[in-house]
Amino acid sequence: MTKASRKGPLLAIIGVNFIWGFDFIAIEYLMDYMPAPVLTMMRAFIGAAVLLIWCLVKKGGMHIKRADWPRVFIAGGIGFSIYFSIESYGTGLTSASFSSLIMATVPIFGMIGDRIFFGNRITPLKVVCVLASIGGVYLLVSGESMGINMKGFIAMIIAALLWAFYIIYVKPLYDKYDLPTLLCGLFVSSSIVSVPVAIFTTEPGSINITPMCMVIIVATAFVCIIGGEFAYIYAIGKLSVTMVSIFENVLPLTAVIFSFFIFGNMLSGIQIAGGLLIMASVTVMAIRGEGGEEKKEDTQ
Repeated sequence: MTKASRKGPLLAIIGVNFIWGFDFIAIEYLMDYMPAPVLTMMRAFIGAAVLLIWCLVKKGGMHIKRADWPRVFIAGGIGFSIYFSIESYGTGLTSASFSSLIMATVPIFGMIGDRIFFGNRITPLKVVCVLASIGGVYLLVSGESMGINMKGFIAMIIAALLWAFYIIYVKPLYDKYDLPTLLCGLFVSSSIVSVPVAIFTTEPGSINITPMCMVIIVATAFVCIIGGEFAYIYAIGKLSVTMVSIFENVLPLTAVIFSFFIFGNMLSGIQIAGGLLIMASVTVMAIRGEGGEEKKEDTQ
């Protein structure tokens, strides 16, 4: 893609990470009232219902080829349900800071997968940008307690691998279906998978949903989940896996920024330096990271 044609997808991936940064604040609030798998299930149901209605009204149904359903089901189940549950489990055993640091390794796995499945070269510039973004995340969270735990570490590494796998696995579907149809299939798949996950991981009496919780759940389902995934899948379809995954490291930065404006949490000099390093790495990657590459066909 030319620099001009990358503008829309880049704006989409930047925007969605700001949206999801705000979603972290909402999730932190909702975790006092329900377990993460229950929240995942409820928002997946809302997304599936809205998009199913859209597909029925506009297209007379959700027209996904039978041969593609295994990929859609696996992508939806992993990207929306299993990943989120493992990430929540790992964060509970460690800390949000340590979890953010481990999730910052997603670009490494994405870069490797980009090379294996799509033939994109691993250039020195990409390596420098990825390592710089990880260093920025480290500076951003270094002032907080890490809470290192081996089980939590393993869980977060698995979560990082699953998210990189999700990006790689869903990318070929972008050219086959329009976004509402594809997202409908992903949300339906997530709904199916999230039910047993929520049932087997939720303790009795751990759910206390208030009217305010329902307002936040519905609002974030529309804005952060449905809207966010629209932008995210669009960016995945247009950009390389490496480009999409390195922008994941903007997420902890946006969460810190929202915490500053909403809760008044002051930023330290080290955190500001970490944020600047993240922004510098993704900016360089956006401008120079994909020049002159040739992509080979996806081999499924």
